[in-house]
Amino acid sequence: MNSNTPHTDLFKRFIKEIQLWYRTGKEPKSGSQDMKYALQLQEKQMKSHHLRAEMRFEPESEVSSSAQVLNAVPVLNAFAKFLQDTCFQSGTQTITYYRDEQQIFRREKHVTIYENILEPEPGDRQSGGTPYSCPNCGAVSTLSILQEKGCPYCSTRYFMKDLYPRVSNFYSLDSASLSDKQAKRHKGVIAIGAVVISLIATVYGCFAGTVDSLLIGIASFLGGLLIGAFAMYLGMAMIYLVYSFVQAGKSISVVKGSVGAKKKLSKLDPSFSYEYFEGKALSLTRMILFHDDLENCPQYRGNGSFDEFSDLIDIQYRGGFGVESIRKNQDRIEAVLKLFLTNTYDNGRKLTEKDEKIRIRMYHRGNLPVNPTFSIRAVQCPNCGGSFDARETKVCPFCSEQYDAGLSDWVVTEIQK
Repeated sequence: MNSNTPHTDLFKRFIKEIQLWYRTGKEPKSGSQDMKYALQLQEKQMKSHHLRAEMRFEPESEVSSSAQVLNAVPVLNAFAKFLQDTCFQSGTQTITYYRDEQQIFRREKHVTIYENILEPEPGDRQSGGTPYSCPNCGAVSTLSILQEKGCPYCSTRYFMKDLYPRVSNFYSLDSASLSDKQAKRHKGVIAIGAVVISLIATVYGCFAGTVDSLLIGIASFLGGLLIGAFAMYLGMAMIYLVYSFVQAGKSISVVKGSVGAKKKLSKLDPSFSYEYFEGKALSLTRMILFHDDLENCPQYRGNGSFDEFSDLIDIQYRGGFGVESIRKNQDRIEAVLKLFLTNTYDNGRKLTEKDEKIRIRMYHRGNLPVNPTFSIRAVQCPNCGGSFDARETKVCPFCSEQYDAGLSDWVVTEIQK
């Protein structure tokens, strides 16, 4: 763990950008292309429910991180090596929802926000050949062409800092400790409660006739203040203890369900770190469940309609996923995962949060390496070689061949509660 991460500025910039996205819908420049796509889908879903949201984050610690190298398996193609830096920071997060400008829901929690940041490993010669979609016009190219010659379609040239690093995924986890804001609030409650208890005791003593002088009255008040402070502190401590036990109980299923996930994943697909696979599964789930046209959703190759998720407007990760199974099936690697989420639903009258376990089935072509920088916006048809944006279609616009995102990435075939 490192508290002097080189991505501190990027982490803080993304936090500001995601807060702006909540208020205005403006895409975060620091986010990856697929993340921007997922946010577009979520924003569209909220607008269909006449909702908008605001998020505020007040940091209370330094930004820390842990970095690692992602090595794709060089079977048929040798992709570049990429660094993944998982940065995190604790603080108070407040999310407020409005319907037709009327506040209908507010949630304030002490959380730790995590960001997965991806960039080519410095000095890696193969990174120049990494496919990348021009941020200006969306045309597919490579990192080296965009930097050296500029986009072949719109002529825009970029420096590497314009393209990478990028935040590929983000989420927040509830913290077991109190925030500074909550601690101050609790101290205030204890102080006010102690004064009230002391006043009640003194007034009662006066009316009962046990206090017959000013000196005894003052002593009674001070004594009541001490006893009241102790009683209030003990009461608040008991409430917090019960709250901690409840939170711990919720976490047991997450921890239990996540046991052995790293070992199972590394057996068949060492190209992924646990953290990268975690981010990929969460990203795909968000894209699919917020998509309003599953027939043309390239990340989904199943038959489900997901009616049970039709009122879903937000997905919060709970910090763990389990691997039910992962195996090779002919030319595919198939995985069945369990994601532990807190989902927010809108029934048209009010918002409700539910802790849910989502089961997803996904695969990728086992004879091809997974590209850690794959973007559904920048794909190349394996049949005719044409480049196109696959966010809204599964069919190549040049040769009408159905595109399989599983050639370069993971795709989902089933999602169920």
